[in-house]
Amino acid sequence: MAAKDKTYKGIYAMHKYWGKKPFNEISKFIERYTKAGDTVMDSFCGSGVTLIEALKADRKCVGVDLNPIAVKLAKVSMTTVDIDLLQQTFAAIREKLQGMINSLYEVELYGEKTLVTHTIWKDGEPLEVWYKTENAGKNIRQGTDIDIKMCNHPHIEPKWYPDSILYENSRINVGEGQKVSDLFTPRALVGLSWILDEIQKIQDENIRNVFELTLTGTLSQTSNLVFVIRGRKRNKEAEPRAEVGSWVVGYWVPEEHFEINVWNCFENRFKRILKGEAEIRELFSHRPEGYFQRDVRLFNGTATAIPIEDNSVDYVFIDPPHANRILYMEQSLMWNAWLKLDKEIDWKDEIVISEAKDRREKNTEDYNRLLSQAFAEIKRVLKPNQYFSMAFNCLDDNTWMDTLNLFTRYGFEIADITPLEYSATSVIQDNRKNALKTDFVLTFKNADARLQQIMFKKDDVLLEAKIRKILKKHPEYEVYNVMNALFEEGIPEGYIFQVSHIVKKCAELMKG
Repeated sequence: MAAKDKTYKGIYAMHKYWGKKPFNEISKFIERYTKAGDTVMDSFCGSGVTLIEALKADRKCVGVDLNPIAVKLAKVSMTTVDIDLLQQTFAAIREKLQGMINSLYEVELYGEKTLVTHTIWKDGEPLEVWYKTENAGKNIRQGTDIDIKMCNHPHIEPKWYPDSILYENSRINVGEGQKVSDLFTPRALVGLSWILDEIQKIQDENIRNVFELTLTGTLSQTSNLVFVIRGRKRNKEAEPRAEVGSWVVGYWVPEEHFEINVWNCFENRFKRILKGEAEIRELFSHRPEGYFQRDVRLFNGTATAIPIEDNSVDYVFIDPPHANRILYMEQSLMWNAWLKLDKEIDWKDEIVISEAKDRREKNTEDYNRLLSQAFAEIKRVLKPNQYFSMAFNCLDDNTWMDTLNLFTRYGFEIADITPLEYSATSVIQDNRKNALKTDFVLTFKNADARLQQIMFKKDDVLLEAKIRKILKKHPEYEVYNVMNALFEEGIPEGYIFQVSHIVKKCAELMKG
């Protein structure tokens, strides 16, 4: 069942979120293990990909996540809104704020008013200023003292903006005492704060939610986190020019970074949001009125205490945090802080390993304890003989052992191991320590199996012999097929071979 994901667009391109899985692949798992009318649960639902795919397939869904911005994004992604009202609301915001925000970027040059669209900063100095005029169009000039003054001392006072302190953590480039507001220029803070103030006046809750996500989706490109790409030629004749990068991982402020006109970023994000909202209407407008309240249960809370009935779920698909691979909550703090959602977070309940200075309790012991509690909750709510799938990516043998023993401890019987392949590799995927080249989905049956604790069988000679036997019978097999065969044989007997050795030995034998 291996396949590749489709490009994220429409509903899934409205807002960035960490670790999104390929929606078309998740839909295959839902179709394989459920039927129309069944209930699908994701207790680490993130931006809601599993829930959306369940709704699209005429299933009901239950979603749980500790991250407030994730739950808001999931809700917006499954709620239809009046597109005309959405556009009218944007037009009203534009009428009120576009001219005022653009005045923060207007500079008179050679007797003509110019509008700055991008500034490249280095060590507090504007190296390059991109601007446009009514007559000459787009152009580039060197920065001046006027640009410094307009950026650092804007002529308009800001409204409220967050001063929340980020968790000091060198892994995501956060220093001691660093605030969310430190990620933006004073000029950007003015523009963003006025937009937020206007959004908070919107009466319709669903429309307001959409615009709150338009704002948080805008934040990264209006921040100092946007790096400068240099050295790429568009054609052989042209001189290489700077290009706009994006927010990658953590809160790294590059030595050279862009400052981009706030209004332009907000308007561009709204256009993307609008496409997503149009797709949401197309997907769900045929459903009877009140479908969200009837078919969706969405909770901002912990996976260790799911507020639903025993034996009420037909299928579970989760992609939990894998140790310290992605620090979901710390990397979402910028979004949550701007919507004043960070004060609601119960950080102690996050299932993660963090190197943050003030989160030292988030260690391996705490992670395993909470993940075990989350598995116990899945066991409680999942109907007997139904299936539970988990996305997993790690080459660390002990992590595999701990994870498989969690499954067996709660009576789950292994049913399948399937890879998830990506059409494009993200920066996170490129740089993950102890990561496989692709995610695996481990699927287990809630069968009350009485399996003994799994141990390692450290016998490379026997491992090679078994792999040779498997490949002789099935020369078309990929690594995951071999893993399936080895696990199906070994787990009932209480052992597995070291995963890192399986991968290495398969590579040697398949190459030969």
